[in-house]
Amino acid sequence: MPFKTGRTFAAAVVMCLIMQTLIAGFGHAALKAKIAFTSIRDGNSDIYVMDSGGGNRERLTINPTDDVDPAWSPDGTKIAFVSNRNGGFIQVYVMHADGTLLNRLTDGLWASDPDWSPDGDKIAFTSRNAAGRAHIAVMDADGHNVFKLSDGRNPSWSPDGRRLAFEFWDGLNDNQIYTIDANGQGFKRLTADLGDKNGPAWSPDGRRIAYVSWEDGFLQIHVVDSEGKDHQRLTRNRAYNMSPTWSPDGQAIAYVSAKGLDMGDRRAIHLMTADGEYLEQLGDIRDGHDIQPDFGPMELGVLPSSDKIAIWGEIKASITFRR
Repeated sequence: MPFKTGRTFAAAVVMCLIMQTLIAGFGHAALKAKIAFTSIRDGNSDIYVMDSGGGNRERLTINPTDDVDPAWSPDGTKIAFVSNRNGGFIQVYVMHADGTLLNRLTDGLWASDPDWSPDGDKIAFTSRNAAGRAHIAVMDADGHNVFKLSDGRNPSWSPDGRRLAFEFWDGLNDNQIYTIDANGQGFKRLTADLGDKNGPAWSPDGRRIAYVSWEDGFLQIHVVDSEGKDHQRLTRNRAYNMSPTWSPDGQAIAYVSAKGLDMGDRRAIHLMTADGEYLEQLGDIRDGHDIQPDFGPMELGVLPSSDKIAIWGEIKASITFRR
């Protein structure tokens, strides 16, 4: 084995051993990723990105109409979002992750809630017909070959690309969380208790789905396993908690929280562990609302905290641990 290759391999092995030891000793470790989000701080809604600790905020869209609901592509190079910048109904657009080369993908009556397939080849979204009835549609990532998958709205792909979670109202009972196979078969309900359910988000390991439910007059975040078992409530505060999104390592969930649902009630993005332990608020919202977070793919590094270690060699890694 050449010396440089052997040294690189040895450095990687040492780094892995140190990481395993520290994780075992300190517990939670989370990988760094950017978060795309919608912010209402400059007179209207635009798309921003920030670090996973709330820093280095960057505005990507500057438009007099509203740009909302960002969704990262799996490779982190593009962001789909929703806008009515061309007038008329809202549509799905896509841009590069730096805000350049914007392109409109849909041209129907209504399109919202984009979510990329794990391979990046397709985008699922909510479409509405002339009567206002919502259904899940799927298109190629360039906007071609659109087809209806199922009635419902707010789709979320499973990590293996075989299923989608979504919310559905049967016209009689409360809105519930369902899954369906990517071929349109296997329609299955995961939740059944009282209270509207919405905003499903599939965990990176495919085992759990986070969603939002009304509880005692407030919106709370829950998780359920992908087969509809083992329901757990994660948030228990007297607030309205919405829009869960998983960190790419599955260790944390970003979400939106507000004391009320009026426009005067500031909405901020917060972070908790996947078990519901509160971590922090991401950024100052004195100037407006931050909503609709979406974690991008994994980067080298981790969630910020006061405990930090950098390991150097042929490889550099920055790792943060929470006691």
